[in-house]
Amino acid sequence: MNVKGGDVTGLRKIGIFLLTLKGPISGEVFKSLSEKEQEKVLVEIASPNPIAPEERSQVLDEFMHNLQSAGAYASGGMEEAQDLLQSAFGSLRAAETMTAKLESKLENKPFSMFNDADPAEIYQFLVAESPQTIALVLSNIVPDKAGEVLQRFQSRMRSQIAGKIATMEAMSPEAVQEVENVLVSRFKGSSGQAQKPTDGADILAKMLNKFGNKEDADGVIESMQQKHPEVANKIREGMFTFDDIVLIDKMEFRNEIVRLPSLSEHLATALKGAGEDVQSMFFDNMTEKQSSRLRSNLSEMGSIKASAVNEAQKAILEEVRELEESGKITISRDEEEVFE
Repeated sequence: MNVKGGDVTGLRKIGIFLLTLKGPISGEVFKSLSEKEQEKVLVEIASPNPIAPEERSQVLDEFMHNLQSAGAYASGGMEEAQDLLQSAFGSLRAAETMTAKLESKLENKPFSMFNDADPAEIYQFLVAESPQTIALVLSNIVPDKAGEVLQRFQSRMRSQIAGKIATMEAMSPEAVQEVENVLVSRFKGSSGQAQKPTDGADILAKMLNKFGNKEDADGVIESMQQKHPEVANKIREGMFTFDDIVLIDKMEFRNEIVRLPSLSEHLATALKGAGEDVQSMFFDNMTEKQSSRLRSNLSEMGSIKASAVNEAQKAILEEVRELEESGKITISRDEEEVFE
């Protein structure tokens, strides 16, 4: 990390970065500093001056820029980079967010000009196109906006588009360029590289999460269940991740979630890969005895493989989904303001 220049001093940058890192990796970074640097950074960390959100954002943006400049993706690709970010920042959602930001800088995605357009305008522009063409466009723009556009179509057309997105395979740059040239006059050119395989189920899950009406989202999934049951299940899994547990009503969380049978075996492992907000959700809604025991279990655990964490989270999420389907819990997926 460049510790010179910018609006934040070098030592403060290091201090902010170390406070942002999670677990052992923070200690490893600290140990790499010289003794004098360690002393100065500790003084900076102990300073009563609060860390402003814009300071933290500046430091993390610089970290991503340096990661890109160092060629961090030369051997392992974006998946390896996301693993690094998840290890550093604790939360899979935080890692995905940062990876997406960096990925957008590394590649000039097709149809990116639609990201600045109004959803209603995009819908009017695409309404007469084929489901395949619409699916191609929506799968290449940000999920929030794509979800708003998809929801504007009639249910039958919506289901056809969703099916194309979920089962979409990678297309050649030439084919994508041809479609983009037809749709957009201000074509900026492609990278000339083969497109990476598209995870259509994941893209569609993110779109459906932005539907204001849960019944509409369920209708899209049900329409795919007959022809593509495995894809439909993958979409359901993608629509609710372990980090989304914080979206559950607190009263319902206390009454239902903390009593799940899977917690006794899987919770400590699952929380090893979760962010602080998810951990706090459990700690704050458990009894003092339960919370103390969980903290003890977490402190005694060593390193855990990401695959083990994912399996533990999956086991808990299966029971959470059953509760949602039965109507015992409510998950607030939209961003509507809630008054308590």
